[in-house]
Amino acid sequence: MPPTSREGFLNAVRVALGRADDVVAPDYLPLKLRPEDQRQKVVTIEARARARQPQLMERLAGTASRQGWKVRRVTSPEEAVTALTSIAREKGARSAVRSAHAVFQRLPVEAALRGQGVQVTMAALGPRASRERLRAAMAQADMGVTGVDYAIAETGSIVLAPRQGVSRLVSLLPPVHVAIVEAQQIYETLDDLWALRRLAFLEGHGDMGSYQSLISGPSRTADLEQTLVVGVHGPLEAHMVILEG
Repeated sequence: MPPTSREGFLNAVRVALGRADDVVAPDYLPLKLRPEDQRQKVVTIEARARARQPQLMERLAGTASRQGWKVRRVTSPEEAVTALTSIAREKGARSAVRSAHAVFQRLPVEAALRGQGVQVTMAALGPRASRERLRAAMAQADMGVTGVDYAIAETGSIVLAPRQGVSRLVSLLPPVHVAIVEAQQIYETLDDLWALRRLAFLEGHGDMGSYQSLISGPSRTADLEQTLVVGVHGPLEAHMVILEG
């Protein structure tokens, strides 16, 4: 008779493998993080990032370009909006969806895009925006526009932390993704990122969440013959606008 419980199934596997009597559960020690140690580490990371900001912007732009991002560097919010509308015009975009990142409080992207006939939807639930309608809007949009939570110079990656108004689908479903990176969001390494996220969690300022979206250019996949195909599981094009001002 087949096992009807999880433990019964696992025990049957152990018996089949001849390991029914010697299976010992691993003794994992709890991870202990001292907030004061993490805080000091983050202070060092922040100071280093601010001191090396010009070099980090340069490294991010170079690494991102090699990863397939189309990088534009601008020095003012006005230039960032111009870059965005230029991309929309080049791609013939008629619809766009954007995240609710704070950068858009300074950049009037909706007005600028609508001024050239692009319908814009914000990825936030509300009385007139159900989850299904938002997903449909993202799937049908010609362009997805996001801010970022962090950018990593060593890998040419941007990071999106999931929360209300920041869905990874904005960056995945439309064929063109435009990410706007502010200079103070650029850090040197992935280790820096995890230190920042751990401290935010320990201090109750952020949920670690079930995932973090690290995006390193347009999506890529390859088959067994090592034929690289771009844009199968995500955007065909990825644009990074680095706002230096």
